[in-house]
Amino acid sequence: MTHTYDISGMSCDDCRSKVEKALNTIDGIKASVTLNPPVAKITMEKHILTKVFQKALTGIGAYKITIGNL
Repeated sequence: MTHTYDISGMSCDDCRSKVEKALNTIDGIKASVTLNPPVAKITMEKHILTKVFQKALTGIGAYKITIGNL
């Protein structure tokens, strides 16, 4: 299953790359992050809570991930 999440706090491609790399450290997911629009498309084998994604972003910058429009 693939879900789209909004990412706030990214201002450049380096930010985008850091966010994508951090998300891809989570087992069982594949994340693709774009800067414009600032979203992450995350494919996961089983449902993973948004707070798990947010925890992966803690410490790399002031990024916030929220579920995108359904």
